[in-house]
Amino acid sequence: MKIFLLAESVKSIRENGETIRKEIDKSNTFRDNLTKSLKKCDNFLFICNNPKYHESHLKSANMIFEALKEAGLPFKNCDVLDGENYNQAESLVKNADLIFLAGGKLKCQLKFFKKIGLKELLLESNAVVLGVSAGAMNLGEIGYNYPENRREVIFNKKYLSGLGFYDFVIIPHFVEESGNLYCPKNVNLLKKYYLPDSQNQTFYALPNGSYILVDDKECRLYGEVYKIEKGEVVRICENEESKVFKNN
Repeated sequence: MKIFLLAESVKSIRENGETIRKEIDKSNTFRDNLTKSLKKCDNFLFICNNPKYHESHLKSANMIFEALKEAGLPFKNCDVLDGENYNQAESLVKNADLIFLAGGKLKCQLKFFKKIGLKELLLESNAVVLGVSAGAMNLGEIGYNYPENRREVIFNKKYLSGLGFYDFVIIPHFVEESGNLYCPKNVNLLKKYYLPDSQNQTFYALPNGSYILVDDKECRLYGEVYKIEKGEVVRICENEESKVFKNN
């Protein structure tokens, strides 16, 4: 199985604050690597973060479906797996050639993944998996459940037990100034959480457009990647560069 751990390599194109379409990122050879990884382009499956909001999932899935076509990946079918049809999870995952795990809230998504037995289903699957943001984090042994705003702090369990497809801890949407591209202006996640927590846990931080490709042989970094450990941030891979992270 090939798994892409993405910060955000399916870009949202916005007008007046609304997403009007999506686009597959060409940077760091993502589109090329995805194309080479796919055996077939028949069935695309979008798996939600929150099992509610079916209409929103359909809209997002169709935008990605169209973006794949524009990128030269003409999938024939587009399916959504959420709370409306979770009892069909086994057949949908089995038939999928490409599975997209959406971003959003870590804990909410993990609960849904475990409800449908996603780990076991993926182990039996031949699909390529795109895990985006929370979708990527929940594929690991440990998901770092950092707060996204001040109100969440007291409710968070800091580390969640994920699906176990890799054994390191990632942080998506990384920027050096505040730690996260999407955090509120009055919150600096890097100083308040990442650096103190890195005294006991090593993190690998991915800016948007960077990713880690995991397969049976190795994990490989693509684009800018930062290692956060013992209160220090070190860039370990550069933009448009790739290097072996670890051998499996």
